[in-house]
Amino acid sequence: MDLRNRYQDRSDDKETQFIPLQETRKRSDQYDTQELSAAEIRRRAKQEHDANARRSGGMNSQGGRIPGRNEPPYSGSFRGPVQNNSDVYRRPAQNSGDVYRGPAQNSGGVYRVPAQNSGGAYRSNPGYQNPPGGTPPHDRNGRQANGRPSRPPVQKRRKTPAWQIIIRVILILVVAVFLLYSSIVLIGILRTNIVDTVDRNRTSDAASSSSVDNILIIGTDSRDIEKEKGRSDSMILLSVNSKSNTIYMTSFLRDVYVYINDYYGYGKLNAAYSYGGPELLMDTIESNYRIKIDDYVLVSFAACAAVIDAVGGVEITLSDKEAKALNDILISEVNELMGDKRNDDLLEGGGTYNLNGKQALSYSRIRYVGNADFERTSRQREVLTIAMKKACKNPAAICGIFMNALPEISTNIQGLSLYWYSLKAPFLMMGYDIVQQQIPSEGTFQPETRNGEDVLVADFTQNNSVLMDTVFEDVFD
Repeated sequence: MDLRNRYQDRSDDKETQFIPLQETRKRSDQYDTQELSAAEIRRRAKQEHDANARRSGGMNSQGGRIPGRNEPPYSGSFRGPVQNNSDVYRRPAQNSGDVYRGPAQNSGGVYRVPAQNSGGAYRSNPGYQNPPGGTPPHDRNGRQANGRPSRPPVQKRRKTPAWQIIIRVILILVVAVFLLYSSIVLIGILRTNIVDTVDRNRTSDAASSSSVDNILIIGTDSRDIEKEKGRSDSMILLSVNSKSNTIYMTSFLRDVYVYINDYYGYGKLNAAYSYGGPELLMDTIESNYRIKIDDYVLVSFAACAAVIDAVGGVEITLSDKEAKALNDILISEVNELMGDKRNDDLLEGGGTYNLNGKQALSYSRIRYVGNADFERTSRQREVLTIAMKKACKNPAAICGIFMNALPEISTNIQGLSLYWYSLKAPFLMMGYDIVQQQIPSEGTFQPETRNGEDVLVADFTQNNSVLMDTVFEDVFD
């Protein structure tokens, strides 16, 4: 009969304990039986537990740390018996901020792993050396010795190559400049006098092509283009040919004797603008030279001067006669028009000058030096070409034109088309050839007197052929 079962029903104050014989007594397979109180049994169990803990280094019965035989006293953490060498199970501290020691894997000592409720501290004892990086050893499955998954290694951020940084900076600058440029252009467009085209008497057989944009630039001597028409002082057809990559600047001589319409009959070309404004002038050029013109830009004296000033002036070489004629125009007309003193900005004589807006305007109006109107139109194209080239090389100059000159300009080109032209203009000026010409061309006209006026009688058939060979170059091949 099992002795444990025999005394199972006894009261708690009396229990039976089987005590092995002491080593000093004679060994026997029998155990002595003693009848002891429960308190005595617990006291002896505590002593035995403390003795075992003292030998192996572990916990006493009150949960305190007992140093091993070969260890110095230690406090602040607990150590359970080695799992493979002791009967007592090691468990982590549940409510402690400290650490506990787990079993040693490859040595007789033990190492410490972070406690469950601790900040992840890691400590080593004399029997174990910390692994590099201060983390516990890992098994083949990448788990720490305490069974928890290891943290993935922190990967160093790859350094961005210098060329990528440079490209990003360039892109940011390009976008910033584009946005700034677009903002200024749009502000200038909003300030421009954009008008709707009135009814026109179009010429059905006038030459046209989607590869050629024709814009008639009309220079007028009016002080206020919204209040008075003035006279068409210059007429330059700006033709952008995307087939030949060429910009043609064609000056129409204003004294050419042309047919205007059934109401006004014949007269000088510049009279058409005085009679019916830009629309009648475009109709007159279409019917006589057989070239289609849809758009125009009307430029006043003030706008012309503002454009020149915005690009920083134009460098021109003048003869003594031209310098004197320029001064005369400044004194008699332009300085007064601009609200300045009569003798402001006069030149000392012939030479190379960087002409400002007023001086360049006066230079382009010189008529009685050289070959009259022929050289006058040449000067106008010269000033316009230099100003356009300088503007396209300097974005700030374009911005100045849109802010200061556009309010003095009137056009039938609508807002979106104006914005599109403003974006294309710098690339066109840098990538396209610029060719200047005048119509009627040399050898295709002769001076005559008609109705008491000195006029130029031109051969329109020959001049139409000239325009087809230049403005529409490579288009109708």
